[in-house]
Amino acid sequence: MSKPSKSGARISGWPIATALAVLCIFLYYVRAVLLPFVIAGALGFVLSPVVDALHSRFPRLPRWGAALLVYIVVLACIAAAGYWLVPVIAADFADLANHAPELLHRLVGYFAVDGRLVLLGQSFDADAAVNNLLETARSYLLGPGAITAAAVGVAGISAVVLVLVLLAYFLISGPRLGRGLLWLVPPNHRPEMRRLAVKVAPVLRRYFAGLVLVVLYTSTVAWIVLTVAFGLPHAPLLAVTVGVLELVPVIGPALSIALIGLAAVQQTSLPAMLGLVAFAVGLRLSIDQLVGPLILGRAVYLHPVVIIFAFLSGAVFLGVLGLVLAVPVAATIKIVLSHYYEDERIA
Repeated sequence: MSKPSKSGARISGWPIATALAVLCIFLYYVRAVLLPFVIAGALGFVLSPVVDALHSRFPRLPRWGAALLVYIVVLACIAAAGYWLVPVIAADFADLANHAPELLHRLVGYFAVDGRLVLLGQSFDADAAVNNLLETARSYLLGPGAITAAAVGVAGISAVVLVLVLLAYFLISGPRLGRGLLWLVPPNHRPEMRRLAVKVAPVLRRYFAGLVLVVLYTSTVAWIVLTVAFGLPHAPLLAVTVGVLELVPVIGPALSIALIGLAAVQQTSLPAMLGLVAFAVGLRLSIDQLVGPLILGRAVYLHPVVIIFAFLSGAVFLGVLGLVLAVPVAATIKIVLSHYYEDERIA
């Protein structure tokens, strides 16, 4: 009697497709708790080569020790950034909230004609409309809005703590978790998955690391220019917001330009207004034509139509998590198809 194969029985495509469908359904129902795991996993994935390099450079240092050192450095960087950045942003936010009525009246005044605002064929008194809007917002913030804000704050702090805890596990046990994921793949497909991982892993690692660098570049340049060249109030808050919006494909850059455009509209001099508009366009071009391609490379290039479809599909399927994963998943699909079709010209 012949011995059973060590690799196990071959599994056809239909059971695999069924398992993937069940996995998608499961992810949809647990999407609310996945974001911290994805963020921590992405950070651990990007930092794992640093841990491996440190372990190789100092062989007597166990890998968990190298992971612990990298983790301590990451915590120190986060603490330093928070110590320096949070008070500045909080002060800007508080000042913006205090001057919100004045800013809103001024903004509406740009679109009003003789004190009247025309919307959808209806004419409204501009000051009365703004006052009603402010009163509604004040009533909400003093009522259910306060409870919602407190709940969001507690959830945000809990999510940050969870990300830091998970990051320690991902850094220390990254290779073991990778082997565990590979173990879930049917034995007869594991060699193929290893070959795919060799192609996919560097691209995704470069994408996630590059995305962080793009955010830092955008925030830093916007902070310096808006503060030094234009002297805008709340420049730090605006710069950080513009940088973070780079995480959201398509819509994020459009919102960034809109925010800088609103700041331009509020300028009293025409040169300052034109200068802000020129800065917004120049910043966008530098990201799209220079920084993005230089840091992210062509490996994750996707046609804008593909990005928009992936972005909207991800948002519908997984909400915020779908926005984060839209481009990486689409790029992974592109690499997998290129691998099987042996055609690297897919764009």
